[in-house]
Amino acid sequence: MVCLSFKKGQGATEYLVLLAVVLVVAMVTIALLGFFPGLAGDARMGQSDAYWRGSARPFAITEHAIATDANWAGNMYITVQNNGAEQIRLRNITFMGSGIQGTNLTSIYLSPGEARQFMINFSSDGAIANNVANCTVGSIVEFSVNFTYDNAAGTITGQRQIGEKPLVTRCTIGA
Repeated sequence: MVCLSFKKGQGATEYLVLLAVVLVVAMVTIALLGFFPGLAGDARMGQSDAYWRGSARPFAITEHAIATDANWAGNMYITVQNNGAEQIRLRNITFMGSGIQGTNLTSIYLSPGEARQFMINFSSDGAIANNVANCTVGSIVEFSVNFTYDNAAGTITGQRQIGEKPLVTRCTIGA
């Protein structure tokens, strides 16, 4: 009979060495992702899109873009879709505390699944215009977005959808 002898603790030592190698590889990967700014911005955009297209209720933002001209007059283009089960009257879309409202949105009714495109001009709003002024081609801009809405019958008014994640978009030229 052949008897194999093992040193006590050899398995534990090998396990610790492998664990250390895995941790070093993980730290290097995290450092590289944080080092390349483009990757971090793309990751934020992906998370934002996943929230606003998938789990945001009752309104989803299915498409978005921001365009600026040489005078930094910015326009945001968004497509808003009703993901709710009933018709809704959209009263206000607020970006960073400033919104479009009044005559632009007093009679916007969205049926379930219906989508509408909006263009918001940011050049006249101070806080948003400052954010857009930092917008260069390819740079990332974030906006907090909130919606105010009523049910179609008007019996429940002033409901709010507060975005859990900011809307992250990439700047382009050519408003």
